Amino acid sequence: MRYAATWLAGVVAIAGCSAAPRFTAAHQRAERDSVAQVLDQWRNALDAGDFARAATFYSTDSAFRWFQDGELRYRSAAELGDTMRAMAPALRSFSLSLIEPEITAIAPGVVLVTTNFAQKMTDTSGETIGLAGAISMTVVHGNAGWRFLVGHTSSVILPVDSAAGGKRRKS
Repeated sequence: MRYAATWLAGVVAIAGCSAAPRFTAAHQRAERDSVAQVLDQWRNALDAGDFARAATFYSTDSAFRWFQDGELRYRSAAELGDTMRAMAPALRSFSLSLIEPEITAIAPGVVLVTTNFAQKMTDTSGETIGLAGAISMTVVHGNAGWRFLVGHTSSVILPVDSAAGGKRRKS
């Protein structure tokens, strides 16, 4: 009887393993293509100043975290979205370029994105500031589609030009 129970447990375990979906090259390619489209939609929403729409690309899961320059900045998509929407009235324009995004499908429904970025914001007075750096994020697929679950944005710090009175050099 003990042998039969062990045998049955082994058969169930093997059947469970074979029932797991295979993560084929075609599946990986489809996930990369799908996330590339999501990145374009997110960037287009930001460029249009539609921060409410852009905020919908962040996961509402309790595991959400977004870091900036090494510090945890947002513990929820709602917090990040509120910040984005609060910034909107002060902006005349916003532009984000993603530079050579690398999209890596690491498991079914889980994708890693790494990219450099350049961003330009013009406020309502006409003053323009720029920012550049890198973004890494984990993108997960759920009932609402692909959403950013954990991310990190790091800014490039321009070196100080002592000949220009301590102002930051423009690269």
